[in-house]
Amino acid sequence: MSLTHEDMMRELELLPVWRLNASLEVSVDALVAAPIQSEVVADSKIDLKNEEELVVDFECVTAQETALPNIANMDWAELKQHIIGSGDPNADWVFVGDETFDADVGILLDKMLIAIQLQRGKNVYLTQVNELDFFNRQIALIQPKLIFAFGEKFAQSLLESNDPLDALRGKVHQYKGVALVVSYSPSHLLHHTQDKAKAWADLCLARNTIETFN
Repeated sequence: MSLTHEDMMRELELLPVWRLNASLEVSVDALVAAPIQSEVVADSKIDLKNEEELVVDFECVTAQETALPNIANMDWAELKQHIIGSGDPNADWVFVGDETFDADVGILLDKMLIAIQLQRGKNVYLTQVNELDFFNRQIALIQPKLIFAFGEKFAQSLLESNDPLDALRGKVHQYKGVALVVSYSPSHLLHHTQDKAKAWADLCLARNTIETFN
């Protein structure tokens, strides 16, 4: 697949360039939470002994439910029961965020991949992470050359930093010995098209970085 620079810019909807200057109003619907009603049953005759036993039993159950499996020894089959991910398990590229890559988000992500001559399932692994321990096991199994992380909160979590995304992007970091580039999430870009040019720069940085390993 051979793309010209103009083709790549068009895939990211960066053409015509004047569209980047268009203002975009994002309306956010107010979420009204319904009051939660609970019934409290008063009973003046409480057996303190039974109540203490109940507390002990509850603590035991809670400890069992929250105990994590031995993640360090998990294989692919076990890991897939705890995470959402798909693609080439031997990929050089891992794209990761805390959102699912479907619907409009997935369409934009596919355009971003095409722009740097990639596509799902071919040397690319996509994953959604809610628990870093599982992600770390993924990285240990895949052994990618580069991680491309989406979103400010997730980037801050990986880098253990409070810096805003604009301070973290534009440079190559290291995570578990793997090159890491961070950028805006596709869902952010859908509502803030003026940041697509920055996202394109991040993709180019990632592409140039991984080419130095070849």
